[in-house]
Amino acid sequence: MSRQTRRMFLATVGATGLAGCSAIGGDNPSDTPSGTTSQTTTTNGGGDGTSSTKTTSSSSNGSQAFADFEDLSRWSALNQMGTLKKSKNAYTGSQAAFVTGGKKTNEGKIEAAAAQFGNNNNLADFSDKDLSIAFKCKSHQFSKISVRLVDIGKRQMEMKRVLVGPKDTWVRVNLGTTDVSNPKNFDLSSVYKIRIIGRPRDPKSSNRIKFLVDDLRTVKQPKKGKVMLTFDDGLSSQYQKAYQLMKKKKYDFPGVAAVITEAIGNSDFMSYEQLHQMSQKGGWDVIAHPNSQAKPMTGYSKQKQKQMMQQSKSYLRDAGFEGHKYMAVPKNVVGPTTFKLAQDMFDLTFSWGASPNALPMITKDTVVSRIYAHQKSQTSMRTVKKRIDAAARYKQLTPLLFHRVGGKNGIPMKDFETILKYIKKKDVDVVTPSDLDKQGLLQKTPK
Repeated sequence: MSRQTRRMFLATVGATGLAGCSAIGGDNPSDTPSGTTSQTTTTNGGGDGTSSTKTTSSSSNGSQAFADFEDLSRWSALNQMGTLKKSKNAYTGSQAAFVTGGKKTNEGKIEAAAAQFGNNNNLADFSDKDLSIAFKCKSHQFSKISVRLVDIGKRQMEMKRVLVGPKDTWVRVNLGTTDVSNPKNFDLSSVYKIRIIGRPRDPKSSNRIKFLVDDLRTVKQPKKGKVMLTFDDGLSSQYQKAYQLMKKKKYDFPGVAAVITEAIGNSDFMSYEQLHQMSQKGGWDVIAHPNSQAKPMTGYSKQKQKQMMQQSKSYLRDAGFEGHKYMAVPKNVVGPTTFKLAQDMFDLTFSWGASPNALPMITKDTVVSRIYAHQKSQTSMRTVKKRIDAAARYKQLTPLLFHRVGGKNGIPMKDFETILKYIKKKDVDVVTPSDLDKQGLLQKTPK
């Protein structure tokens, strides 16, 4: 974040109709609901009966293609786990894998052996690498994708992401580790099988999932993992409680304030002066959080969504906050229109996804996954610590999401400081989006 304000924003705004960021989702680990060059071409209809626009990028240093799904003979659908066929509705190249879930479970699962990808010793080495994949769910608004690596000892690493939209849209998922069957002994250098699973988010759904995957890539991990402390709505407790504790010498952590700009200066919300102090003295990013009031962005027309995003972005830009380049999605629901507008207007979009994120992050067509650090009956302290551990061990990004800090309805201060202490003793950096950008960890296209 810039240490200088470009100019003071002198305006009076009302807070009529403001609503807090009540959110979809939870982070229950039981998997229950809660340079490059590019060219754009249009593909014809594929096995799923659709057409699409695809972008093909040449690769340089940074990421490397692992599987392009041009040869589906390398992949197979598991028994009773649906069907696999090709589709011309590709993200890159000429085709993608199109998977339909099985009748019994509604989920679809495909797998391939490492030997199918030209490894001389029949094993794949994912040491110091993270994974990124293009995913499109055609059947459900809310879905889950999981990529599992199986090592030579049959131990499994799972990278699971919840997608609360957008349906029928290609999304780049920068995968983060959510579970490992035997963390101490799992061998990333000796992976013999890779599995890709898609399922409806709602386990009670009666509809079989239909999804496409394409462009599975590896990215070389940074030297250290990252944790991001994000706070939604711009509530006053975030300055009075979180900032005052985080700025102490024993922590010296920056944060990310996703603010409802119409509420700045109103009762129970931070003032412009407080946000300015957090930005200039604490290194915080102040980012956009459009005021969608009591419903998600998907409940509004395209024109209204665009207006809300522009209002928030313009206020922050004119007030001198470099965080105007980033947005947190209200209510966490990402419809196709919201997704497209956010891609056009912001460098990075945040929403709930319940998992860490691969680094470096390919930002084109992606949504950054955040994890609730406090939500009654949804997120345990054990889960929060587990996600921080993943950031440290696998050099990934774990963004934690808070709302009110302290008080009756906020995260208890004891729990908040427990999280800060846990982060402090781990080998991770606490960062903002601007930090990631300056460190070269945000890549607009595969490099």
